[in-house]
Amino acid sequence: MEIKINLIKTLWRREKPRSKEYYNFMPYHWSKLPSSADFVAKEIGNVGLCLYLSSHNSLTPSGFVKFISITAVMMLIPIFAFLGHTFLWIIAGTLGLTLLAVWTALKASWRRGKVSEVLEIWTDHVRLKRTNPNGSIQEWEANPYWTEISIIEKAGPVPNYLTLRGSGRTVELGAFLSEDERPILANELRVVLNAAIGKA
Repeated sequence: MEIKINLIKTLWRREKPRSKEYYNFMPYHWSKLPSSADFVAKEIGNVGLCLYLSSHNSLTPSGFVKFISITAVMMLIPIFAFLGHTFLWIIAGTLGLTLLAVWTALKASWRRGKVSEVLEIWTDHVRLKRTNPNGSIQEWEANPYWTEISIIEKAGPVPNYLTLRGSGRTVELGAFLSEDERPILANELRVVLNAAIGKA
């Protein structure tokens, strides 16, 4: 609760948040605190700062295994009442097909939710790499000086739609974040890009 209050105060004052707890609270993370980033040109050295975003999936791989295991055990309990009856195989087959359907549906949903984005920032270059659920990769590159960060409040596909514009292209960023998180990320990005440009 205290972290949320501090976050609201930070946004109200329009200051850059600096605490490590703040970055742990958000559903995305930076490779390091933006205040400690060492920005250089792309041809000189490594990336100064990386932003990692991934869609939230409440069901982890271990949670998936536990859920299927518990469901299978619970489905086995009614079968014991039909031991020795001809109905046993009908019920066992039905429960087996049900479990398979649940497993397939959860697996497909989990796979669809696996979307990740990585934004790399140098003083003279910014690159966004998006990995889609089917494994395909999309990339966008631009100069941070000419990169425009926009929030489309109502006219976009989702409320507070966050976009980056540069090199003649407009790309979305963090579409899977909540409508409250995208403006916060946009403010952070403006601060970080200004810091990167200032080191050029």
